[in-house]
Amino acid sequence: MDTDDFPLFPSPFFAGLVTPRLFVSWDFYTEQLGFRTVGEGEGSVRLLHPCGAQLVLLQEEIGTTPAELVCAGDGRGFWLTLEVADARAERRRLGAAAWPTKDLPVTRWWPQGAFSLQDPHGVMVVIKPRERTGGPAVAAQLADVSLPAGAR
Repeated sequence: MDTDDFPLFPSPFFAGLVTPRLFVSWDFYTEQLGFRTVGEGEGSVRLLHPCGAQLVLLQEEIGTTPAELVCAGDGRGFWLTLEVADARAERRRLGAAAWPTKDLPVTRWWPQGAFSLQDPHGVMVVIKPRERTGGPAVAAQLADVSLPAGAR
């Protein structure tokens, strides 16, 4: 994955995961999926991927955590997706690093060549070929998104 492959940076939206295995998860996302650390402290790290995706990992059961985030979930019921220029090459690289991957059914969300793996906490991470759409058509779609009146 190359930073020149990703035109949108930084992402205005990011996910946060509560985990009992902060350091193992941190290593997974940086060493296996290409994120880099952009902030750390107080039981958390903020990671940034070359595509602009951001992820915050939070150690479970630390004193400053809101009650809704005290316990880590079991990694079920949601997933993270990374679009990459060459999904086959990523799958080979992850396989060579001994990370098991799984085929996904071809759907609207997961095209041919998409696959998944699990992070150390059980979160499904989908790696899919980046869609080659872009340019003015995508810019027009993004500009045409309207928010509910109270969300502006």
